Formats: sequence, C-alpha cells, structure tokens
Amino acid sequence: MWIRSLGVTVLAVAASMTLAMTASAYSATSLAGELPAPTNTATIVGAASGAGDHRLVNVRTGRHAAFDRTVFDFVGGTPGFRVAYGTLVAGGTGKAISLSGPADLVIVFNPAYAHDLNTGAVLYPMSTVLNPGLPTLRQIKFGEDFEGYVSAGLGLADRVGFRVFPLRSPDRVVVDVAHQPTQPFGFATTWVGDPLADTKVQGVRAGRHPGYDRLVFDLGTARVPYVFVSYRRDTSTLVVGFSGQNVPAVVNGPRTVHVGLPQLRSVAWSVYSNGTASAFITTASRHGFRVMVLYQPTRLVVDVAY
Repeated sequence: MWIRSLGVTVLAVAASMTLAMTASAYSATSLAGELPAPTNTATIVGAASGAGDHRLVNVRTGRHAAFDRTVFDFVGGTPGFRVAYGTLVAGGTGKAISLSGPADLVIVFNPAYAHDLNTGAVLYPMSTVLNPGLPTLRQIKFGEDFEGYVSAGLGLADRVGFRVFPLRSPDRVVVDVAHQPTQPFGFATTWVGDPLADTKVQGVRAGRHPGYDRLVFDLGTARVPYVFVSYRRDTSTLVVGFSGQNVPAVVNGPRTVHVGLPQLRSVAWSVYSNGTASAFITTASRHGFRVMVLYQPTRLVVDVAY
C-alpha cells in the first residue's frame, strides 16, 4: 500500500507520530489473554535492556486469532529496535532485498549481534529465509549483521497495523502484525459512533490497498462522534455525515482535496452551523464499502472496494 498526502496539514500528525512501547505496556497479566489486533502503522522505537551483548539466537513465528506473531529470541538482554514500513537492504551494498507480499516491515536491532563476538561463530545465519505462509506474514529475510546492527524484513500481505514489545526471561522481542479485515463490503447505510462525542476531525488521508482504497479520518477525540456513511441516491458519491455535541464542528485541513486513487477520487467538506459536518467522497464507480473504528489514536476508516 502507498499513502498519498492530502494537503500540508493532513498527514502531519500521522507522519510524525512515533510510538515507543516497553515491556511494561504488555505485562504477564495482559499476555495471559489474547491481545486484540494492532492498529498502529507509525514507526515504533524501543530502548535496549540488559548489560549483555544482545545476541540473536532464534526466530519463531505463529498465528493468533487476530494477528501473526514473530518472536526474535536473544541472549544477553534485548537490543534497541526501530520498526517501520520501508525497504530492507543488504548490509555493505545497500542493495534492496525483495520480500513476498506488497508491504515490507523492516526491523533494525541495535546493539545486536547474530554471531559470537569472541569466536566469530555464527549464532543465526543472515542467509535464512522463513516462509510462514500465515494470513498476513508471508516471508522473513535478513539484511545484515554488522557493527552492532542486525536487520530483518517481514513480507506482508498488506500494510496493516503492527506492535512491538520486548519481554524478559527469556529475552525476546515480539512483533505482531494484524490480519487483514474480514468485514464484508456492502451498500447499506452504516451508522457508528457515540451521539455524546464531539466532532473534531484533525485530518484525512488516503491509501491504496490490494482490492480496495482506504480513507482515514483522524479524530482528535477519545470517542468517535455519531457518523453515518451512505451513497447518495443513484450516484457514486459517498456521504460521511458527522454529528457531534460541539457547535460548530471542527474540521481541519482544506475543504476540497484531490485523492486520485483507483476508486477514491476526491473529498469535499461541508461544515454546518448546527454542529454537523459532511464529507462528500467522489468515487470512480458505485462499489461496496465498509466502515471501521480504530483507536489509539481514534480513527474512522472507510474502505471502498475496486
């Protein structure tokens, strides 16, 4: 998937957002039950723990109900990490390494080693290629083990939410990638949200996924206001109507935006004096849509099928 900017202010929040997660965020208690699917797509960074040399000794994968998991096993503490969508490159040459799937999630560990610092013996070979064949996680390859950096790439079926956290006893770093949405596409008017919440739209962004285009409304509230999504009668224009408690409704960014994706063409806003606001989405043709609500941060998502 790729992201198209919808004005100077629209993607500023999402593009600059960096999330640092530590082991305390996912304690043994929280891991006792199944975690929900992650929804974050912004860069995640974490600090090293332990005074050892952070040696990578094994990599494991597994399927969970709402996500696929990769576990990097270390000895000597867990290294710092940076995880982001991008391109995995070979150490030394900088040559791009291809991965199965349309989206690549790149993990860089530092300080970390995949060899014994005293003997040079390989602890985990960088030539390893794993093909889990899970719903989202298609492939794992490695880029380098050089000067304290170890890099790996996850080939994914789509650009989905992910989370990262270290655990101790034994030392390991966990990367979860969400399964693709299973909610069907349809044409019926959809209502979501809380009638008591405010309407505060921070920005709108769009992206192309395999089989559908996505429009994301970034909201500046903990809850989603009362929203309906429906096609205008006998047209291919989708209307997203916001009805919050605050008057006037807050909608940041330009009032008309060109999108230019296969299905999503443009978004035009109308903000009314009674506290409501409507986004009119021009589409290439009348295809099915689905609506989802995501949190941390709060977002309203409208997907339109090809």
